[in-house]
Amino acid sequence: MSFQEKSNLAMLAVTLAVFGWYFGVVIPPFARLEAAPPPAAAGGLMIGLVVFLIVLSVLAHVLLKALNPKQADTSDERDRAIESRADARSGYVAGAGVVWGIGLLVFGTAPFWVANALLGALALSEIVKGVLRAVDYRRGF
Repeated sequence: MSFQEKSNLAMLAVTLAVFGWYFGVVIPPFARLEAAPPPAAAGGLMIGLVVFLIVLSVLAHVLLKALNPKQADTSDERDRAIESRADARSGYVAGAGVVWGIGLLVFGTAPFWVANALLGALALSEIVKGVLRAVDYRRGF
């Protein structure tokens, strides 16, 4: 398994774990409220989410590089083609999420829910990209 493939799997796992935690544990209490939470609370949660995502990503890549120092800086045409193909296809998910977020704004949804819908679309796009890359690496490209 190449370093790029291991990196992709690590990032997919980190993305699933962090966003799964956020949408599974943090959001449900707010869904039970009559009104949207205050912007300061929502902003703090999202900032914490981003910091946690960055820290776990850095730790995963440091560990991968420590375990495979010779492979870490290698990337070939196949890796770039898989990356490009997954980016192009996952872009449709991100675009659909933006249209969804705009639709929520048009119908007067609270900014907290619009922001989380856009965040969810971004997370889903990254998950789709990671899965598509993993499939292309395993299946061959």
